[in-house]
Amino acid sequence: MLQQKLQNWLNQFKQYFFTYSNGFYHLPYSSKSPQDLVESLANYPFMKHNRVKQSVYANTPFCSGGFNYQKLEEGLWVIYSKMRYKTNVAFDLIYDNPQELKIEDEGYYMLSLNNVTTRVVADMKICEKQLCFANYSWTFFKPKERNCDVNFKGANNKYITLYFSEEWLQKNLVQNSLFSEAGLNDFIASDTPYIAWPLDEEEEVLKNFGLFDEVMNMNNESTHIDFLQFKLYTLNLIFDFLKICKKQEVIKRHSVIDYNDKFSINKVENYLIGNLFDKFPGIDFLAEKFKISESKLKSDFKQFFGKPIYKYFQEKQMILAKELIIENKLLIKEISYKFGYENTSKFSTAFKKHHGVLPSELQKQELEVVL
Repeated sequence: MLQQKLQNWLNQFKQYFFTYSNGFYHLPYSSKSPQDLVESLANYPFMKHNRVKQSVYANTPFCSGGFNYQKLEEGLWVIYSKMRYKTNVAFDLIYDNPQELKIEDEGYYMLSLNNVTTRVVADMKICEKQLCFANYSWTFFKPKERNCDVNFKGANNKYITLYFSEEWLQKNLVQNSLFSEAGLNDFIASDTPYIAWPLDEEEEVLKNFGLFDEVMNMNNESTHIDFLQFKLYTLNLIFDFLKICKKQEVIKRHSVIDYNDKFSINKVENYLIGNLFDKFPGIDFLAEKFKISESKLKSDFKQFFGKPIYKYFQEKQMILAKELIIENKLLIKEISYKFGYENTSKFSTAFKKHHGVLPSELQKQELEVVL
């Protein structure tokens, strides 16, 4: 039913808006300026634009949700989006013909704090809880650089994105000593188009999702916005980014992933999450399936997700295993077998390494709570 609705809608509008490739519907949007971005997305079919609340809501065959936006001052905008995806969607930045751009249309830098989820596909008889694994990251794009947000079916993704002009950057950031100490001067002067850096889920910076929920009135619980508090949160978010760049030496350690390879890496991760009830497929299998060299797969995956592929896969298995033990529907031996372990002992060792407790001990604790 959904596929037919998508096809009917796509046939009506695709000549104007959409393409389909790499397993994704590609939705273009303008990025000449934040205002153009808002207008280009708001003009999509099935979009509702509330100019008073400065919000755009969508309920399309592709996704549901929306974003709030604010211009804090000249040259500085904030857009906070929350979307649930009904199919695979990639939002592609597009730019006007450079020859047609006006002098003032120099483009905007984009600094974004990202929460991207991947849904676990599991039999409800095995696991009743719907699990989504969250990946957190920073991205920082220079003006007019190609960008694409990759979103998989079933995901609930959040992005807090700051847009600032060259003039705002020079006036407010470049003069700050932390900007230079973090290596951002070198990044701005280089040919590197963007930075994408993974974050651990324990990072203090992730508190900003809750703070911006409140200050941008994402839940419509307030009648007004406290702009002084909003500006403070925005500046703090920028400083959080600068501090992480300095502490973790991001500029020295970062390497750029090619546009097409980014799709491959994301598809590898999505495939792994969809196949947690199985043995690790192997680097050679993944490289062949997703048409990427083994060496590039290993290096790009670690760069993008912050961990080697097998470690990433095993950690997600152990998180899922904990949920299965808590639900108490399967024996530990059965869980071990489903995850492709040769015996229960090896599974228990891996489980304790990740959770600090043996699966049998956790199972006992859960039974005691019930009793």
